[in-house]
Amino acid sequence: MVCILLATSGMSLVGVVALGLQLSSMPLSAPHLRPEVMLRPLVEQAAARSPSIRALIDRIEASDVIVYVRLRPFSQSDLDGRVALLSAMPAGQRFLVIELACGRADLVTLSTLGHELFHAVEIADQPSIVDASGLAAFYMRVGVRTGDVQGHLTFETRGAEQMGVRVRRELFTTPARQTWTLK
Repeated sequence: MVCILLATSGMSLVGVVALGLQLSSMPLSAPHLRPEVMLRPLVEQAAARSPSIRALIDRIEASDVIVYVRLRPFSQSDLDGRVALLSAMPAGQRFLVIELACGRADLVTLSTLGHELFHAVEIADQPSIVDASGLAAFYMRVGVRTGDVQGHLTFETRGAEQMGVRVRRELFTTPARQTWTLK
């Protein structure tokens, strides 16, 4: 199961700093999709192999959201990924984090990335989502509530589920590029 995690109201830019990300040190022209260094090759591969992921990244780049992507161990073994709203700035910029489960096969990680990027675009398309209550209200309207564990509401949308399936299909039909070294 892949879900959306609604951040508690106490989660702010402190959460971004806890991720090891310094907002003040980032250039103004930095990309809106910001994977951890070790995830960059995988994200680049996903964009090259999946037109759907490429389109989602393009939409994020054209939006006001900044999306950090990182790997994280989850205590729930059936959780492959989630997205959370970290904060919104008065100037209108919003910060999200996509967390992908550690130790999954690349195919699972990449299809989960597509699923979670879809959620990021859903959020980006709604300028009224600037806090946890706005996020919850939006997903109560368009999604299906899947849980409430320790105050963290989780939701799912049909569009995100379909995107995960579409990305998986695209990855199956576009093989990864092999690099051969002749000796």
